[in-house]
Amino acid sequence: MDEIREAQDAVRVARERLEAAVDAARAAGRTWADIGKELGMTRQAAFKRFGKPVDPVGGEPLVRRGVADVRTLTEHVFTLIATGDHAGLSQAMHPVTARELPAETIAETWRTVLGEVGALQGFQNTRVEVPGGGEVLTDDDAVVGTVVGATTLVCEAGEISGRVAVDDQGLVVGILLVPTDHAPLPF
Repeated sequence: MDEIREAQDAVRVARERLEAAVDAARAAGRTWADIGKELGMTRQAAFKRFGKPVDPVGGEPLVRRGVADVRTLTEHVFTLIATGDHAGLSQAMHPVTARELPAETIAETWRTVLGEVGALQGFQNTRVEVPGGGEVLTDDDAVVGTVVGATTLVCEAGEISGRVAVDDQGLVVGILLVPTDHAPLPF
């Protein structure tokens, strides 16, 4: 157990060191593109993980948040869709999104999925990504802005990719169901 604790402490120290190195690079004038390239990610992914944007109204830094709960929310959203629980789904959605993406549209889309691959049986490879870049975030990452929960919906006769865009308040602002080989993805 001591070795596990020591390894966990080393991970924490490494994360703090990386954040300090990114802060120093920014202070030295390096761009998010430079930092992202060095880290093997897009500039947007680097900014989401390490940026410190400020609210233009109040002047306060925007709070970075963890992403661990987005994986659970992603599977929950597709379970609600598959069971026809549109009231529960509506509660998970941003009010504007709920108006723009009515229950009838979601139900019609799900009927199409049922006709192609059958009923939902489970999920595989549920993860949290940066929109557009596809960089996978870990539960330890803290970000600002919208993130995407992505999963493979395992159905009776095939698989479908499911994606859920989640805003800073943990509300669903987009839902996407596409074939697993569909590209490019809008989010």
